[in-house]
Amino acid sequence: MMIFLQQAGFRLLRRPGFRFFTLIFLLFFLSGCAGRLNKASQYYYAGQSQQALDLLEKGDRFGKRNQLLFLMEKGLVFHYLGEYQESVNSLLEAARLIEQFEVTSLSRQAGSLVTNEWLTRYKGEYSERLWAHSYLMMSYLLLGQYDDALVEAKQALASLDKQPEALTTDYFTRGLIALCFANLAEDNDAYLVYRKLADDSLNPALVAADIVRHASRLGMADEVEKYQPFLPRRLSEGGAELVLFVANGRIPEKRPGNVFFPPSIRFAFPYYSNTETPPVRVEILPYQWSSLPVLSSDLGDVARSALEARKMRIVTKEALRVATKEAISQSVGNKNDAAAEAIIRAALFLLEEPDTRSWQILPGRLTLLRIPLPPGQHQLQVRLSELGQIDQIIELPEVQLRQGQRVFYSVRL
Repeated sequence: MMIFLQQAGFRLLRRPGFRFFTLIFLLFFLSGCAGRLNKASQYYYAGQSQQALDLLEKGDRFGKRNQLLFLMEKGLVFHYLGEYQESVNSLLEAARLIEQFEVTSLSRQAGSLVTNEWLTRYKGEYSERLWAHSYLMMSYLLLGQYDDALVEAKQALASLDKQPEALTTDYFTRGLIALCFANLAEDNDAYLVYRKLADDSLNPALVAADIVRHASRLGMADEVEKYQPFLPRRLSEGGAELVLFVANGRIPEKRPGNVFFPPSIRFAFPYYSNTETPPVRVEILPYQWSSLPVLSSDLGDVARSALEARKMRIVTKEALRVATKEAISQSVGNKNDAAAEAIIRAALFLLEEPDTRSWQILPGRLTLLRIPLPPGQHQLQVRLSELGQIDQIIELPEVQLRQGQRVFYSVRL
């Protein structure tokens, strides 16, 4: 394999004009291939969602290398514009594309060993692949398409099972999966997800009521007895339920990291900055609950864990790329002169850029709240605040709730 990949690099370098023109073109190409995505992100965070969407609709000007990101970004903008069916359409296409990425193009991999990962199609971090299913679940629930939400819950559960350690702290998505099972009275599956959440979370009280409810239906008296002491103080008589998906902040930036060794060896790698998104305080007016049980995920924390999970793959690929470039440089020097070798070394050194592409419009934190309400007519307001500051009050549409009914809303601070 190593010999084949090096030979691929040699063939590229022997093409007429490649040394002085193609490498320069690649430098320009790689520096600008994510520009439209970056601009769309800037529009979105400036409150210009429609302008962001218009830009994303134009697609990737450089082929399909960033196709997955365009689809995921569009899906998210549509979601927060309340266009849930359009969000589903984009994210389903993204999910299908992710499935296709299981088969990797050898020629593209060979090319990336001469240049860098920007030449390959972006396949998404483990966390981003999971969040595509998370937003599909949310959109389906908001559309009232509960069977489709359950299908996505099973897909998300499969993603979690593939990377359990890296994704374990995504309590929001895990709670959302359990809710999709519970919504269609899949008691056994809902119980299993909630039970695992209780084992992994620092506070079993957050899901104790759900465990007791489903364990009771399944006739699991021991489990009911075990989790009874963790039951939170009753908030109201309930009978119906308001479910809120709350997003706040923005996911940390994926940044470039470099390690240099003389004379011209450069190891490049991506990393997420260590910024954290504080939990958001949510109040439901006119009710005066002092606290609500929540399941919340810091997406930056999950993203860092997911990137760490593939660190060895990054290191292995980077070492192979450095070896390939060193062999190419020495070959050029042996067949030409020192000046030609220096030019190639400089070009390959500059081309060694870490792949910092990422799903930029994601929030920094997702929070799942379930509020019991009495049946009847409700006109509710959601008050969101960060760090003690009231930042936003959202008035929900008037709703008539029946006994046992569950309604869903998605809001972003």
